[in-house]
Amino acid sequence: MRIGLLCLLLVFSLPLLTANAGVYRWVDADGSVVYGDNPPKKSGAKSVDLPILTVADGYAPQQPGTTPAATAPATPPEEENTAAYSDFKITAPAANEAIRANDGNLSVNISLTPELKNGDGITLYLDSKQVATGAALAFPLTGVERGEHTVFAVLNDAKGNIIQNTETVKFNVLRNVVAKTP
Repeated sequence: MRIGLLCLLLVFSLPLLTANAGVYRWVDADGSVVYGDNPPKKSGAKSVDLPILTVADGYAPQQPGTTPAATAPATPPEEENTAAYSDFKITAPAANEAIRANDGNLSVNISLTPELKNGDGITLYLDSKQVATGAALAFPLTGVERGEHTVFAVLNDAKGNIIQNTETVKFNVLRNVVAKTP
């Protein structure tokens, strides 16, 4: 019984112990490439930069035949830019910004270079829940409660595959409190 409990505890705590550990790449004595968080001292291990992990409750791609909330002008196929997206970030709200929004309404603005390609779209997540999707670079949000929130956006191709995502931005919504008199 105690061994089972110990194994269960180990299984659930292992991800917590390794979550902040660095990942390294080195070549072992057999010439095989090895990745791990505890390289041998004389291995010449190099730190590996891992991509940002997108964690969300779910993703619902736009259904065929529906129109997004706001649509960017379509680019004819012959003019379509084949370059990769070099800039994709949330410009508003700013990181750790305190927003006075007594009605809970605010806008999330996104910077994207080059322009959105034909068929690609953006999905916006507030507190890890999908709240908007479309081809716009500004998403109005309504009824956001007071307190700390996080927002990030995901760039998707026409098939719903993730191309890239923005950094997560934390911000605070400030709302007036109406004092009740006794």
